[in-house]
Amino acid sequence: MRNSGCIRCGLSLSGLMWIALLCLQRLDVPAQTRSPKAPGTEDGLIREALADYQADRIDAAIGKLRQAHTTQPDNPYARLYLGLLLYQKAAKSLEAQEMMESVLDRFPTNPDLVLRLTDSYLATNRESKIPSLLERSKTARASNHRLALNMVYALVRYAQVERARVVLDGCSTVLQAPREKADAAGKNAAGPVPSRELGEVFFLRGLIAATTGQKEEAMRQFQTADREDFPPRDSPQMKMLAEALFRFEEYALSAQAYHVYLSHFPDDLDARLQLAICYFSFASFKRAQEQFQQVYAKAPELPQVNYYMGRVFLETKRHDGARRCFEAELKINPASYPAMAELAYLDYAQGDIEKCRQWLEKSAALSPDYPEMHFVYGLLYNRLGKYDRAIDSLEKVVRSDPRHITAQFQLSIAYRRIGNEAEAKEHADIYNRLLEDHKARTLGEDIRKK
Repeated sequence: MRNSGCIRCGLSLSGLMWIALLCLQRLDVPAQTRSPKAPGTEDGLIREALADYQADRIDAAIGKLRQAHTTQPDNPYARLYLGLLLYQKAAKSLEAQEMMESVLDRFPTNPDLVLRLTDSYLATNRESKIPSLLERSKTARASNHRLALNMVYALVRYAQVERARVVLDGCSTVLQAPREKADAAGKNAAGPVPSRELGEVFFLRGLIAATTGQKEEAMRQFQTADREDFPPRDSPQMKMLAEALFRFEEYALSAQAYHVYLSHFPDDLDARLQLAICYFSFASFKRAQEQFQQVYAKAPELPQVNYYMGRVFLETKRHDGARRCFEAELKINPASYPAMAELAYLDYAQGDIEKCRQWLEKSAALSPDYPEMHFVYGLLYNRLGKYDRAIDSLEKVVRSDPRHITAQFQLSIAYRRIGNEAEAKEHADIYNRLLEDHKARTLGEDIRKK
């Protein structure tokens, strides 16, 4: 056993906040272009541009909209559609942002415009413009709760927590009113009828709590949302829920959510990869390998898939397979310092001190603070009898990850060898607590046999 079983995949909660952008992508921008009688199509160029857009010829559509804008610079529809399509092609386009800003007063209730301008400001680090946009979009949000909820997703995605709360509170009062009225009238004596719209409010509260690391509150809100049948099983929000549960180390629950999501979106390789990591994280190595292999079969050169497969082989004592996977990862990504650290471990396990040291030096050159590299250094120094240096390396590991079981065990050895019994006992006690906790989380499996 190397560790508690958790692979740290390097994704940040706020950075992935997420997949919330899927809610924007699902709108299939811009909505008004779906109809052949969309506003502004009296102009031939605009009509042709929208036909190109509907036929997935976005570059041709943008070209014609540019022509329309050149010949009719004051035509608000040319600027509206051009801004929306430029945004769709590049969310950080300042030209798109300028176009959308120029017609906001003309189309203040257009949900596509308001939502994409919100995301554009946040994507280009222009948060100072958000308060004004929120004020100008009050009327639109009041009459369109879908817009308000989607704006919360956009704000949460960029960790704009307080502003997200303000927008959510604004619409949640209205959405909760019918339930509260029915409760007061005694119409819900047998239990309220589930409301997915209300459930989404609770779900978003959970996401906001998750963004700020409030696990207990997030879990409470997610459970309340579930009682309202939210998120739907075939929705991107199910993937968001799975990711949030993973961040809270609720690996079994996360795996369940990913499994449900993948039953509707089986080709989502990112979700399947995360499902595999969930299985790995609670030591279900056989199921993890099955999912990794499915990802590998469709995308053998996907970054890190070989690395993860190697970790499964390593945990199940199949070192030859692990080595092949880590070497394959380096062929795809020569700068994969995690793969280098794992190869160092394999050489350490085989007793090849020199090769182990070479891999560690390469890994350290690329990422001097990488915990697993320091962990292998700790193992190496303990074997060489350099206990002070082992302690220095292993302390870096447990500062980064206090739940690193084997690092705690190796620290207890190193401290005992230098005669520091107090520190040795402290780390041995931590090791034993972590070991018992891991046994409980893996349904009593004896991970020392892994």
